[in-house]
Amino acid sequence: MLTEGSSQQNAQKKRAIQLRLLNELSAKLQSLLESEDFYQQIVNIIQSRFNCYSINIWSVEQLGFTLQAQAGAYRNHLKMGHLVPFSEGITGFVLRTKQSYLCNDVSNDRNFTNLSVPVDTKSELCVPIMKDGVVVAALNIESDQIDAFDEDDVITLEAVAFQVAVAITNRRLYSDARTFNKKLQLAVEEKTLELRRAHERILDQQRLLQKENKALKTLVSSQDNKGMEIVGKSPAILSLIAMADKIAPTTATVLIQGESGTGKELIARRLHYKGDRLGKPYVTVNCGALQESLLESELFGHEKGSFTGAVNQKMGLCETADGGTLFLDEIGEMSLGIQAKLLRFLQEGEFYRIGGKRPIKVDVRVISATNRDLEREVRENRFREDLFYRLNTITLRMPPLRKRKEDIPALVDYFLKNSRFGGAAQQIRRVDPRVIEVLTNYHFPGNIRELQNTIERLKILADNNEIRLEDVPFNIRMPKVKSEAGDFPIDMPLEDLEKNHILRALAYNHGNKTKTAQSLGITIKTLYNKLHRYGFLQAQNPNDSTVELSEQKGGPEISA
Repeated sequence: MLTEGSSQQNAQKKRAIQLRLLNELSAKLQSLLESEDFYQQIVNIIQSRFNCYSINIWSVEQLGFTLQAQAGAYRNHLKMGHLVPFSEGITGFVLRTKQSYLCNDVSNDRNFTNLSVPVDTKSELCVPIMKDGVVVAALNIESDQIDAFDEDDVITLEAVAFQVAVAITNRRLYSDARTFNKKLQLAVEEKTLELRRAHERILDQQRLLQKENKALKTLVSSQDNKGMEIVGKSPAILSLIAMADKIAPTTATVLIQGESGTGKELIARRLHYKGDRLGKPYVTVNCGALQESLLESELFGHEKGSFTGAVNQKMGLCETADGGTLFLDEIGEMSLGIQAKLLRFLQEGEFYRIGGKRPIKVDVRVISATNRDLEREVRENRFREDLFYRLNTITLRMPPLRKRKEDIPALVDYFLKNSRFGGAAQQIRRVDPRVIEVLTNYHFPGNIRELQNTIERLKILADNNEIRLEDVPFNIRMPKVKSEAGDFPIDMPLEDLEKNHILRALAYNHGNKTKTAQSLGITIKTLYNKLHRYGFLQAQNPNDSTVELSEQKGGPEISA
């Protein structure tokens, strides 16, 4: 038997273990707030101090008690998550009464159950873990000895249960705070992304406004008109200029017709700058460059939200040209739908923005231009007849360059001296007179625009600041001739027949004189002599190896 002294020593030793348990648990619980095995860590700490026969923590779930952590006898028989009904066992009694339960001889206790597990439990102590007056879990300790527990054990486990309850509360608060922080961070990131996208849209809108502002400044500028002069002294162009100057001060609508590249826009500008609207906006719209919906928006503008992408109100070019001139280039390309709206604008002098409810009245003079035969377009129902007559108050017809060939020398001189054409990389000091003759004899299907491009090319590629006959593109120097033998009259002189045949062969070989000489069965020297006699080449040494090499390598057409 134990003496009284030894019993006191054992009691003191037990209390010391209980105090260390409480201290260790108090220090450890704060570090377990994020732990995935929170309950198991608590069980391990208690087990390390008491070495219980069995220790379990059961949490209260919707359908019953669920095993959250265990150590000891039940470990090999019960799996985590094992479910026990609320009405079963001492744990169920603790849930119902919310009181600790001590049984030192389970054989005589009707509340005890071994869960049909082969264990040798003799004593059991169960304490509730409470939160806000509600049992959220139960701490259960079992022993294989009778009378294994006393009131000190009850007090100790109740203190442990209290600390665990506080830790559970802190853990849930910590979890809620962490969840809230994640949601807040996600919301901040979403708002940041929205702000960034909004900022990008603002920047895009700013760039669009800057671009539109720059374009409008270019359109309405009436300052620098250098390089827009009408060059020529031929009767056809002088008559046209006189007519334009006569009608410029009026408000009549003018239709300018002519082939592409004849200078229709120059006449339109002259009508504006020679009239009473000088200093007012001059706005150009290329009707053939935009789709119907875009053209309508460009002409009449739109209200914010009137269609997808209309994030801001936009002022149309008809409104921009208020007080000035609106030049509608390539009006023959306009669809019938826009023609109807343009007709109303011309008749009433007002229009509606897309999505707008209020008419906008403006004072605009309309000048239009086209390279199409609008009368034929009207007959074929591709252009509204009423719009045609509304535009056709006065018609000016631009003569093609082939009908004003006497202006070609002046145009060549203008393009050569103006740095806008071909840049100012070099100044041309001399032009072979035969170049002007060849250019004058060429029919120029592309009109002045083709002549301008040709002079720009000659300026850029000319050697020693001189333009020679050989520099002129081959298709201009030697236009294609018909190849049918029947095209030559029977009384054509043999020399002319030979000349035409040589030119056909030269055209067939794309200007390669070496191949042409071989196909004709003559020497390269003979070919050069004949071309010189025909006036297509200057006198040069046909044995010059550099010339022949450049041709054999397929050099540019302007090479000699």
